[in-house]
Amino acid sequence: MSASRRTIRASELRNGTATGDLIADLYDDRLDVVVARDAMAAAPLSAAGESLDRDDRDPGWQRPNEKMPVEDIQLLGTDAPATPTYQAPRGVALDAYLESATKHRAETTRVFDGGFDPRVAVERMLATFAGGRRVEVARAADGRDYVPFTIRRLRDGKQIGLHHDYHYPLPLYTELAPRLDTTTLVSWVVTLRKPASGGDLAVYAVTPDTPNPPKMPNGFSWDLEKVERDYDHATFTMAVGDAFLLASGRCLHRVTPISGPVARVTLGGFLALDKSRSTILYWS
Repeated sequence: MSASRRTIRASELRNGTATGDLIADLYDDRLDVVVARDAMAAAPLSAAGESLDRDDRDPGWQRPNEKMPVEDIQLLGTDAPATPTYQAPRGVALDAYLESATKHRAETTRVFDGGFDPRVAVERMLATFAGGRRVEVARAADGRDYVPFTIRRLRDGKQIGLHHDYHYPLPLYTELAPRLDTTTLVSWVVTLRKPASGGDLAVYAVTPDTPNPPKMPNGFSWDLEKVERDYDHATFTMAVGDAFLLASGRCLHRVTPISGPVARVTLGGFLALDKSRSTILYWS
Protein backbone atom coordinates (compact mmCIF):
# COMPACT_ATOMS: atom_id res chain seq x y z
CA MET A 1 0.00 0.00 0.00
CA SER A 2 1.57 3.28 -1.08
CA ALA A 3 -0.94 5.59 -2.74
CA SER A 4 -3.33 6.21 0.12
CA ARG A 5 -3.29 6.53 3.89
CA ARG A 6 -7.01 5.80 4.12
CA THR A 7 -7.76 2.43 5.70
CA ILE A 8 -10.86 0.26 5.69
CA ARG A 9 -12.60 0.53 9.05
CA ALA A 10 -14.88 -2.36 9.93
CA SER A 11 -16.97 -3.38 12.91
CA GLU A 12 -17.87 -7.05 13.39
CA LEU A 13 -20.80 -7.99 15.60
CA ARG A 14 -21.86 -11.38 16.92
CA ASN A 15 -25.36 -12.82 17.30
CA GLY A 16 -26.91 -9.96 15.36
CA THR A 17 -26.46 -7.53 18.24
CA ALA A 18 -25.54 -3.89 17.71
CA THR A 19 -24.78 -0.93 19.90
CA GLY A 20 -24.55 2.72 19.01
CA ASP A 21 -25.68 4.42 15.83
CA LEU A 22 -23.87 2.38 13.20
CA ILE A 23 -25.70 3.68 10.14
CA ALA A 24 -24.74 7.22 11.17
CA ASP A 25 -21.17 5.97 11.65
CA LEU A 26 -21.20 4.68 8.07
CA TYR A 27 -22.67 7.96 6.84
CA ASP A 28 -20.27 10.18 8.72
CA ASP A 29 -17.11 8.35 7.61
CA ARG A 30 -16.33 6.79 10.97
CA LEU A 31 -16.94 3.27 9.65
CA ASP A 32 -16.86 1.72 6.18
CA VAL A 33 -18.27 -1.75 6.83
CA VAL A 34 -20.45 -3.36 9.48
CA VAL A 35 -20.51 -7.18 9.53
CA ALA A 36 -23.23 -8.75 11.67
CA ARG A 37 -22.87 -12.47 12.22
CA ASP A 38 -26.17 -14.35 12.69
CA ALA A 39 -28.11 -11.19 11.90
CA MET A 40 -31.12 -13.18 10.68
CA ALA A 41 -32.36 -16.72 11.39
CA ALA A 42 -30.29 -19.13 9.31
CA ALA A 43 -32.82 -21.95 8.90
CA PRO A 44 -35.43 -20.21 6.69
CA LEU A 45 -32.71 -18.42 4.75
CA SER A 46 -30.79 -21.64 4.11
CA ALA A 47 -33.93 -23.46 2.96
CA ALA A 48 -34.75 -20.65 0.55
CA GLY A 49 -31.16 -20.44 -0.70
CA GLU A 50 -31.00 -24.16 -1.40
CA SER A 51 -34.35 -24.09 -3.19
CA LEU A 52 -33.25 -21.15 -5.34
CA ASP A 53 -29.94 -22.75 -6.28
CA ARG A 54 -31.52 -25.26 -8.65
CA ASP A 55 -31.55 -25.43 -12.43
CA ASP A 56 -34.64 -27.62 -12.86
CA ARG A 57 -37.05 -24.75 -12.20
CA ASP A 58 -37.06 -20.99 -12.67
CA PRO A 59 -38.61 -18.89 -9.89
CA GLY A 60 -38.54 -15.82 -12.17
CA TRP A 61 -34.87 -14.95 -12.55
CA GLN A 62 -34.08 -11.81 -14.53
CA ARG A 63 -30.63 -11.26 -16.08
CA PRO A 64 -30.01 -7.53 -16.63
CA ASN A 65 -26.24 -8.05 -17.02
CA GLU A 66 -26.47 -10.91 -19.51
CA LYS A 67 -24.54 -8.83 -22.08
CA MET A 68 -21.48 -9.07 -19.81
CA PRO A 69 -21.20 -12.84 -19.18
CA VAL A 70 -18.74 -12.62 -16.29
CA GLU A 71 -21.21 -10.38 -14.39
CA ASP A 72 -24.36 -12.23 -15.43
CA ILE A 73 -26.14 -11.96 -12.09
CA GLN A 74 -29.58 -13.51 -11.69
CA LEU A 75 -32.10 -11.21 -10.06
CA LEU A 76 -35.45 -11.97 -8.42
CA GLY A 77 -38.00 -9.34 -7.46
CA THR A 78 -37.75 -6.94 -10.40
CA ASP A 79 -36.64 -6.76 -14.01
CA ALA A 80 -35.73 -3.09 -13.56
CA PRO A 81 -33.45 -2.68 -10.51
CA ALA A 82 -32.61 0.69 -8.98
CA THR A 83 -29.05 0.47 -10.32
CA PRO A 84 -27.21 0.81 -13.61
CA THR A 85 -27.07 -2.48 -15.54
CA TYR A 86 -25.56 -3.55 -18.83
CA GLN A 87 -29.12 -3.66 -20.14
CA ALA A 88 -29.82 -0.09 -18.95
CA PRO A 89 -26.52 1.72 -18.20
CA ARG A 90 -28.35 4.79 -16.87
CA GLY A 91 -31.00 2.79 -15.10
CA VAL A 92 -34.70 2.93 -15.92
CA ALA A 93 -37.34 5.61 -15.52
CA LEU A 94 -39.15 5.79 -12.19
CA ASP A 95 -42.49 4.69 -13.61
CA ALA A 96 -40.94 1.63 -15.26
CA TYR A 97 -39.25 0.77 -11.98
CA LEU A 98 -42.49 1.10 -9.98
CA GLU A 99 -44.44 -0.95 -12.53
CA SER A 100 -41.80 -3.66 -12.23
CA ALA A 101 -42.02 -3.53 -8.43
CA THR A 102 -45.76 -4.20 -8.62
CA LYS A 103 -45.42 -6.92 -11.25
CA HIS A 104 -42.72 -8.89 -9.43
CA ARG A 105 -43.70 -8.15 -5.80
CA ALA A 106 -44.63 -11.72 -4.86
CA GLU A 107 -41.54 -13.42 -6.25
CA THR A 108 -39.20 -12.68 -3.37
CA THR A 109 -41.74 -13.66 -0.70
CA ARG A 110 -43.04 -16.98 -1.98
CA VAL A 111 -39.58 -18.60 -1.91
CA PHE A 112 -39.72 -18.65 1.91
CA ASP A 113 -41.63 -21.17 3.98
CA GLY A 114 -44.85 -19.95 5.54
CA GLY A 115 -44.41 -18.13 8.80
CA PHE A 116 -41.23 -16.32 7.73
CA ASP A 117 -41.92 -12.80 6.51
CA PRO A 118 -38.71 -11.52 4.89
CA ARG A 119 -39.81 -7.88 4.93
CA VAL A 120 -40.53 -7.98 8.66
CA ALA A 121 -37.20 -9.73 9.26
CA VAL A 122 -35.32 -7.17 7.16
CA GLU A 123 -36.85 -4.20 8.97
CA ARG A 124 -36.16 -5.77 12.36
CA MET A 125 -32.55 -6.41 11.35
CA LEU A 126 -31.96 -2.93 9.94
CA ALA A 127 -33.52 -1.36 13.03
CA THR A 128 -30.69 -2.77 15.16
CA PHE A 129 -28.27 -0.45 13.34
CA ALA A 130 -30.58 2.56 13.09
CA GLY A 131 -29.93 4.35 16.39
CA GLY A 132 -33.63 4.34 17.29
CA ARG A 133 -34.80 5.74 13.94
CA ARG A 134 -37.83 4.47 12.08
CA VAL A 135 -37.08 2.04 9.24
CA GLU A 136 -39.44 2.26 6.25
CA VAL A 137 -39.45 1.10 2.65
CA ALA A 138 -39.17 4.06 0.27
CA ARG A 139 -42.49 5.11 -1.25
CA ALA A 140 -43.24 7.16 -4.36
CA ALA A 141 -45.33 10.32 -4.26
CA ASP A 142 -48.28 8.36 -5.71
CA GLY A 143 -48.15 5.89 -2.81
CA ARG A 144 -46.50 2.97 -4.59
CA ASP A 145 -43.76 1.14 -2.70
CA TYR A 146 -40.27 0.84 -4.07
CA VAL A 147 -38.86 -2.69 -4.29
CA PRO A 148 -38.00 -3.51 -0.65
CA PHE A 149 -35.26 -6.00 -1.53
CA THR A 150 -34.05 -8.26 -4.30
CA ILE A 151 -32.67 -11.78 -4.21
CA ARG A 152 -29.53 -12.30 -6.28
CA ARG A 153 -27.74 -15.40 -7.49
CA LEU A 154 -24.15 -15.58 -8.72
CA ARG A 155 -23.12 -18.91 -10.22
CA ASP A 156 -19.78 -20.55 -11.02
CA GLY A 157 -17.41 -18.15 -12.79
CA LYS A 158 -19.56 -15.05 -12.13
CA GLN A 159 -18.58 -12.01 -10.10
CA ILE A 160 -19.47 -8.38 -9.47
CA GLY A 161 -16.65 -6.11 -10.59
CA LEU A 162 -15.17 -3.05 -8.92
CA HIS A 163 -17.65 -0.20 -8.53
CA HIS A 164 -19.13 2.49 -6.33
CA ASP A 165 -22.89 2.65 -5.69
CA TYR A 166 -23.56 6.38 -5.74
CA HIS A 167 -26.82 6.13 -7.73
CA TYR A 168 -28.53 9.40 -6.83
CA PRO A 169 -27.77 11.12 -10.17
CA LEU A 170 -29.71 8.45 -12.11
CA PRO A 171 -33.10 9.50 -13.55
CA LEU A 172 -34.83 6.97 -11.30
CA TYR A 173 -33.81 9.01 -8.23
CA THR A 174 -35.18 12.38 -9.36
CA GLU A 175 -38.08 12.09 -6.92
CA LEU A 176 -36.38 10.19 -4.09
CA ALA A 177 -32.97 11.87 -3.85
CA PRO A 178 -34.28 15.31 -2.69
CA ARG A 179 -35.79 13.55 0.34
CA LEU A 180 -32.50 11.94 1.36
CA ASP A 181 -29.21 12.83 2.95
CA THR A 182 -27.06 12.04 -0.08
CA THR A 183 -23.72 12.14 1.76
CA THR A 184 -23.36 8.49 0.80
CA LEU A 185 -25.40 5.42 -0.02
CA VAL A 186 -25.37 2.27 2.12
CA SER A 187 -25.70 -1.25 0.71
CA TRP A 188 -27.05 -4.03 2.92
CA VAL A 189 -26.84 -7.73 2.08
CA VAL A 190 -27.86 -10.93 3.88
CA THR A 191 -26.49 -14.32 2.80
CA LEU A 192 -28.93 -17.13 1.93
CA ARG A 193 -26.43 -19.54 0.38
CA LYS A 194 -22.65 -19.58 0.67
CA PRO A 195 -20.54 -20.87 -2.23
CA ALA A 196 -17.74 -23.35 -1.60
CA SER A 197 -15.22 -20.80 -2.88
CA GLY A 198 -15.39 -17.12 -3.79
CA GLY A 199 -18.31 -14.76 -3.40
CA ASP A 200 -16.52 -12.67 -0.77
CA LEU A 201 -17.02 -8.94 -0.30
CA ALA A 202 -13.79 -7.06 -1.03
CA VAL A 203 -13.68 -3.38 -0.02
CA TYR A 204 -11.01 -0.86 -1.06
CA ALA A 205 -9.95 2.52 0.31
CA VAL A 206 -10.71 4.25 -2.99
CA THR A 207 -13.44 6.89 -2.91
CA PRO A 208 -15.03 8.97 -5.67
CA ASP A 209 -12.73 11.78 -4.53
CA THR A 210 -9.50 9.77 -4.71
CA PRO A 211 -7.13 11.62 -7.07
CA ASN A 212 -5.87 9.76 -10.13
CA PRO A 213 -7.38 6.39 -9.24
CA PRO A 214 -5.99 3.33 -11.05
CA LYS A 215 -7.86 2.84 -14.33
CA MET A 216 -7.16 0.81 -17.42
CA PRO A 217 -6.06 2.65 -20.61
CA ASN A 218 -9.71 2.97 -21.69
CA GLY A 219 -10.19 5.34 -18.74
CA PHE A 220 -13.31 3.47 -17.64
CA SER A 221 -12.42 0.04 -16.24
CA TRP A 222 -10.60 -0.24 -12.93
CA ASP A 223 -7.09 -1.67 -12.79
CA LEU A 224 -7.67 -4.29 -10.11
CA GLU A 225 -3.99 -5.21 -9.78
CA LYS A 226 -2.99 -1.60 -9.06
CA VAL A 227 -5.97 -1.00 -6.78
CA GLU A 228 -5.01 -4.02 -4.66
CA ARG A 229 -1.32 -3.08 -4.71
CA ASP A 230 -1.65 0.60 -3.85
CA TYR A 231 -4.68 0.90 -1.56
CA ASP A 232 -5.73 -0.61 1.72
CA HIS A 233 -8.41 -3.27 1.35
CA ALA A 234 -10.26 -5.89 3.36
CA THR A 235 -12.15 -9.05 2.42
CA PHE A 236 -15.16 -10.43 4.25
CA THR A 237 -16.49 -13.99 4.01
CA MET A 238 -20.17 -14.30 4.89
CA ALA A 239 -22.06 -17.35 6.19
CA VAL A 240 -25.80 -18.01 5.89
CA GLY A 241 -27.64 -15.55 8.15
CA ASP A 242 -24.75 -13.06 8.22
CA ALA A 243 -25.34 -9.50 7.02
CA PHE A 244 -23.13 -6.64 6.02
CA LEU A 245 -23.76 -2.92 5.68
CA LEU A 246 -21.30 -1.05 3.47
CA ALA A 247 -20.87 2.64 2.69
CA SER A 248 -20.98 1.64 -0.97
CA GLY A 249 -21.39 5.18 -2.23
CA ARG A 250 -17.97 5.97 -0.75
CA CYS A 251 -15.94 2.73 -0.86
CA LEU A 252 -14.89 0.93 -4.01
CA HIS A 253 -15.89 -2.72 -3.72
CA ARG A 254 -16.51 -5.97 -5.56
CA VAL A 255 -17.72 -9.55 -5.08
CA THR A 256 -14.99 -12.07 -5.87
CA PRO A 257 -15.57 -14.75 -8.53
CA ILE A 258 -17.62 -17.81 -7.59
CA SER A 259 -15.89 -21.15 -7.99
CA GLY A 260 -17.74 -24.46 -7.90
CA PRO A 261 -21.28 -25.78 -8.27
CA VAL A 262 -22.78 -23.97 -5.24
CA ALA A 263 -23.99 -20.46 -6.02
CA ARG A 264 -23.90 -17.32 -3.91
CA VAL A 265 -27.51 -16.37 -3.11
CA THR A 266 -28.20 -13.15 -1.22
CA LEU A 267 -31.04 -10.85 -0.22
CA GLY A 268 -30.36 -7.15 -0.12
CA GLY A 269 -30.69 -3.60 -1.30
CA PHE A 270 -29.81 -0.05 -0.32
CA LEU A 271 -30.68 2.36 2.46
CA ALA A 272 -30.28 6.04 3.22
CA LEU A 273 -31.04 8.54 5.95
CA ASP A 274 -33.73 11.04 5.12
CA LYS A 275 -32.93 14.77 5.13
CA SER A 276 -33.91 15.18 8.78
CA ARG A 277 -31.97 12.04 9.76
CA SER A 278 -35.04 10.83 11.62
CA THR A 279 -35.90 7.91 9.32
CA ILE A 280 -34.08 5.15 7.43
CA LEU A 281 -35.51 4.54 3.96
CA TYR A 282 -34.61 1.32 2.17
CA TRP A 283 -35.20 -0.09 -1.32
CA SER A 284 -33.58 -2.17 -4.05
